[in-house]
Formats: sequence, C-alpha cells, structure tokens
Amino acid sequence: PHQFLLEALSLLGSDDWELKEKGLFSIKHLAGSHSKVLLCRLCDICWAVTCEVTNLHLKMSYSSVVTLGELFATFKKDMDSEVDEVARVLLQMVWNSLEFVQKAVTQTLGIMVANVTPARAMTALMDRGVKSCHVQVRKCVAELLLSLREKIGVMKLADTPRAERLVHMAGKLVQDCDKDTRHYGQEMVKMLLNDQKFKRLLEQSVSTWDL
Repeated sequence: PHQFLLEALSLLGSDDWELKEKGLFSIKHLAGSHSKVLLCRLCDICWAVTCEVTNLHLKMSYSSVVTLGELFATFKKDMDSEVDEVARVLLQMVWNSLEFVQKAVTQTLGIMVANVTPARAMTALMDRGVKSCHVQVRKCVAELLLSLREKIGVMKLADTPRAERLVHMAGKLVQDCDKDTRHYGQEMVKMLLNDQKFKRLLEQSVSTWDL
C-alpha cells in the first residue's frame, strides 16, 4: 500500500491528465481499503488533489472534487487542518465552472460540513464566502451555514467568541440581493431570536426596521 501511494502521488505530479486521473483513482481506492496508509501523508495528498480542482480538463477537475468528498467522508475530523484551503478552492468553482462540476462541488462541500469539526467548517465558510461578490457563492455558503447552525444548536453558538460575528453575518445575508440567500438568512435570524443573547446582539447590530 505504501508503494501504491507513492506511485499515486507521482502520477498526480504528471503533465498527462489521464495519468493524473489514474493517480486519483488509486487514492480513492486506498481511502476505501487502506485508509491508515493515507493518514500519515494526508496533508500532501489533499494538497495534490486540491491543486487539480482548477484543472482546465473538466473530467479531471470533476474527479478531483469527488475525491476530496471521499477524503472528507473517510477521514472526517482528521481533515480539519485542510478545510480552509479546500473550501477556498471549492467555493471558487461554485461560480467558475460548468453545472455538473458545480453540482459535485456543492455535494463535496456538504460532505465536508457533515464530517469535519463544525466550528472549523463554519469559520472557513464565513471567511471565504459571505462577502463574495458572486451570488452563487453567497447562496451556497448561506445554505451550508444554516445546516451547520442547526447541527450545532443556538445555545452552544451563543457561548462562543463567534457570537457577534454570526449575528453580523446573518444580518448581511438576510438583506442579500438574492432571494434564496435572503431565505437562508431569514431562517438563521429566526433561530438566533430564540436565544436571549443572540436576540440582544441582533437588536444592537441590525436596525429595528431591517430586523
């Protein structure tokens, strides 16, 4: 398995997209059958796979996005340290790729959110997506953040240093120009209003009329 992994990484470093795809296939195979072998080189593997997300060959781009999803599903919280960079690249593809790649990106982001430490995913999404100038990115991030809030629970969020930032972000999303993004923002605000601390913060940071 160790030699198989080294060969896979070597293939990913090739200039030939077909060889690169063989490398991705090997990594997916190892993730399913010898995950412990990948664990010691997880950072290198994620970097190599993430670099191919923006590959101009669409089949290669799609395969790398799917592979990242499998890595998140397999390694879960062991992928925490990779979340920031992977989220940055994937969110770029939400608006800058064809529909079938966008769909795979959205699915992989969903798998990421479901498996890594929620606070890590939330921070990455807030840092990378809420202020994006692209409607598709803000909409995607708003939906993912709503699912994270439902998963974590308002009570736990109220006791974190992120509380004020969460309120500010919800206030921005609820006034977005896109109706779907506004809807997700409204659902967040409804959740936050159920907690006295969040309600107080909302009243302080969002005008009464907007609220």
